[in-house]
Amino acid sequence: MRAPASALFAVAICSALLLSGCSGPVEGEIKPKASAEPAASAAAEAPAEEVVAEPGTRSNPFPTGTAGKHSSDSVWTFSVGETDTDAGPEVLAANPYSEVPAGGSSYITVPVTVQVDDVPSLVDGADPAYSFDVAYVTAAGNTYDSTTCVVSLPEPGDLYNVGVMYGGAQAGFLGCAHVPTVDVLGGAWVVSSLVATDSAFFAGPVS
Repeated sequence: MRAPASALFAVAICSALLLSGCSGPVEGEIKPKASAEPAASAAAEAPAEEVVAEPGTRSNPFPTGTAGKHSSDSVWTFSVGETDTDAGPEVLAANPYSEVPAGGSSYITVPVTVQVDDVPSLVDGADPAYSFDVAYVTAAGNTYDSTTCVVSLPEPGDLYNVGVMYGGAQAGFLGCAHVPTVDVLGGAWVVSSLVATDSAFFAGPVS
């Protein structure tokens, strides 16, 4: 029995489509939209902007010799010099009766300059020893304040030697801490208010 002509015509059409690979678009077919994924990936790969910490913070201490405050409304301005990472000999030379550093520990000192720029605020004077303290914070985050260093310091002496200061005055003293020797490098000095929670960090020894 012969197949109807219409059936043979349909077979011929299908064979032609198969031979051509069906490369042409089919009527009514919806083409997929281009993917936006590559653009998203490019945005994800773009480097994020580096956030720089505020100057005077632990992660961004004031550099050696740079003036800074522990708060914007403080009358005190400080600058810190180079750290003496082994001040034991100088401490003992200033007073042989001073306690020798404990085994595995060192006395470290740093010259600090404090000045009063706000003249009207200190017309009646103020004693800096009752206004702020200087301590050393190690890279590991441990704090060693001036009470760890109860010794006689060489010139210019400790903070208690400064005395009352008036508007426009400037004075220098030594900050001191008794620190485990392995923790001496990589830390920072911190000046902290004794009447508020403000503080400012200054660069310590790096090598």
